[in-house]
Amino acid sequence: MPDFKLARTLEGHRGDVRGLIFPTPELIASVSRDCTLRTWKHLPGSADSPYGVEWVSEVTYQSPNYLNSIAWMDDTGLIASAGLAQSITVSSPGANQVPEYVLNGHDSNVCALDYNSGVLLSGSWDKTARVWANRQCKYILRGHEQAVWAVLVLAPDQYITGSADKTIRLWSGSKVTGVCTGHSDVVRSICRIGEDRFASCSNDGSVRIWNFSGSCLAELYGHSSFVYSLAYSPATDEVISSGEDRSVRVWKDGECVQTIMLPCTSVWTVAVNSQNGDIAAGGSDGTVRVFSRNAKSWATKEEIAKFDEQVAGYAISANEVGNINKEKLPSHEALEVPGTKIGQVIMVKTAYASVDAYQWTGEKWAKIGEVVSGVGSQQKQIYDGQEYDYVFDVDIQEGAPPLKLPYNATENPYTAAQRFLEKNELPLSYLDETAKFIEKNTGGVQLGTQTPLEDPYGSRYIPGQQNSSTTYSQREAAASSPKRVRFSLFPQKTFLYIKKANVPMLMKKTEEFSATKDPSASISSAELSEASELLAASESSLSADSAKKAAALALKIIRHWPAAEKLGGIDILRIVVGGLDAAETVSEILSVIFDTPGIFDVPNNAMMATRFFVNLFQTELGKSIIQQADSREKILDQARALVGHGISKLTEVALATLLLNFSVLVVLDNDVETAFSVIGIMTEYLSVVKDPEAAYRLIVAFGTVLSISSPEIIEAGKSLDGSKIVHDLKETFVAEKRIQTASDDVLQLLK
Repeated sequence: MPDFKLARTLEGHRGDVRGLIFPTPELIASVSRDCTLRTWKHLPGSADSPYGVEWVSEVTYQSPNYLNSIAWMDDTGLIASAGLAQSITVSSPGANQVPEYVLNGHDSNVCALDYNSGVLLSGSWDKTARVWANRQCKYILRGHEQAVWAVLVLAPDQYITGSADKTIRLWSGSKVTGVCTGHSDVVRSICRIGEDRFASCSNDGSVRIWNFSGSCLAELYGHSSFVYSLAYSPATDEVISSGEDRSVRVWKDGECVQTIMLPCTSVWTVAVNSQNGDIAAGGSDGTVRVFSRNAKSWATKEEIAKFDEQVAGYAISANEVGNINKEKLPSHEALEVPGTKIGQVIMVKTAYASVDAYQWTGEKWAKIGEVVSGVGSQQKQIYDGQEYDYVFDVDIQEGAPPLKLPYNATENPYTAAQRFLEKNELPLSYLDETAKFIEKNTGGVQLGTQTPLEDPYGSRYIPGQQNSSTTYSQREAAASSPKRVRFSLFPQKTFLYIKKANVPMLMKKTEEFSATKDPSASISSAELSEASELLAASESSLSADSAKKAAALALKIIRHWPAAEKLGGIDILRIVVGGLDAAETVSEILSVIFDTPGIFDVPNNAMMATRFFVNLFQTELGKSIIQQADSREKILDQARALVGHGISKLTEVALATLLLNFSVLVVLDNDVETAFSVIGIMTEYLSVVKDPEAAYRLIVAFGTVLSISSPEIIEAGKSLDGSKIVHDLKETFVAEKRIQTASDDVLQLLK
């Protein structure tokens, strides 16, 4: 039987995808932390190309809060969805549907749904499950001591529930008929296997198979972290699982027959289409990916290669693989020896002292990421017998000892936040704040495919607020105080930069490309070694001479290598531009970037060039060159050209940061002429921006420009439909409180 391969990548959600259904080959539905239920449809393809027509995405329902559970009501064709709003909404597939009806009764987050034989079963953080029939609550299933995370309907009066109390309960009507024990941590999902078995998975990393009498028939191990979701493929009698270790795993007869790695930290949910056996997986990167064994359904070679590159570029915490002694690791020659079993992972050291992880697919070793050490401190911290990168103290009550919040660098912050709240029985209302506390106090370790930003905003910074040392009790005291004042966000007066770099990966790619060039265009080993040392140097120790040498190498790449291979040269310039001290050198770089044919036709080049423009604002020299009319207009023309062309999330954030820096420069110089130039780009971009971080930076940039002392600028904002655009932005990012707050301030300026 062939392996599953990528068939489609479905992008549209702006937050983690928490639940999926795949009821027909032409329909997928997903729910997300962006508060939306989305349906994905396509017309039936031909026999030669089942997925020959693109999937079309529609927002079916917009919730006032996060959605995290979903069920297909097969006999009615309706979709049930639920989440933090505590109610269950039933909708028809399609765009912007008014709910058919709503079911109320739970007192907390509804985190699990299942439907069968006319019965809907829901599980909640309120420690109960509810049985719904004919739009009424038929039973309330009480007995679990903690949240009910997993539910399954076997028959109209037979149910199974799994809980954070580590138990699984079998029910007949409202009575418990059996309790299954064995899992050592939270039970996260349950799925039916045929007519006489079911499977469960847990935060303990295991998948277990049970019969309906409650006897455990098998324990399946392979995941290296929490296992979140299960699905069953009746056509092949396989169980599909997904979890916090970035993987989807396929199980057959108790063995893992395939492991699919994804370029996201958490694979929250999987679903199987029973008709064709295809798998859909949703993760923390807001993406739904479809995998198929049918070669006619596979994505193009280019799309699969891009996916493999994203997976290979992702960071793997050293926690997942144990203590590593780089000196004892084998070199890449170890990859010439076949693996001993599917899913086996080995580590090899590279020529640049980094460590790559490879997994045996059954046919070859596939790179699944670069191993990185913890970033919280030089030494791991021990909590509850486990090692963590961070262990935070969180004050809940005046005079009480602080609670411990453990976190590892490659965990999803919401996973750690949920674990913390559950363990300490804290209100669900703290979930978002706790996750943001983690994000603000850690940088994460994400290579290659994630936005490597290092700036005052972090990933959730809100200007005007205190740093993240603020405790819950302080926050509540402030919230209840009638004297509380929220400072205006505008104008911003701090430039942002994008400095982080994966130098070993950059130099490795440069060496690979250089090996294919003739002597006039290639880079010698000595040049590569020197460049590697220069780029690895800290910012404070990067001399102007070193920066100039690195820039010369970068310009050689940009001038002589093909457009698709120029990315490394632009990246080198982005890294060293802050160290350049000669105006002629910076001017030469700008001329080469703008005068080299085809350089902006490659999306990654356009993204990296935008980051380079962002970092020009680091120095007085860079700002003085930007202030020159010719340079400024060329940069802004390139920014304008990117708007509305389906740019990536990385490019969106880079472009928003560039416009934010221009807005700061406008305010500091009281430059009305430039303000007129950038405000038009901003309003156009605000109408199409998709990434929430980019949207936030952009709305702050817009507000900053409007803060300039010029009535003409306010009038320009109004004439460009600024108020309508900002209102539309608020509707698009209804779950992003920081965007709502900034937008309200902008609307005040536009009055």
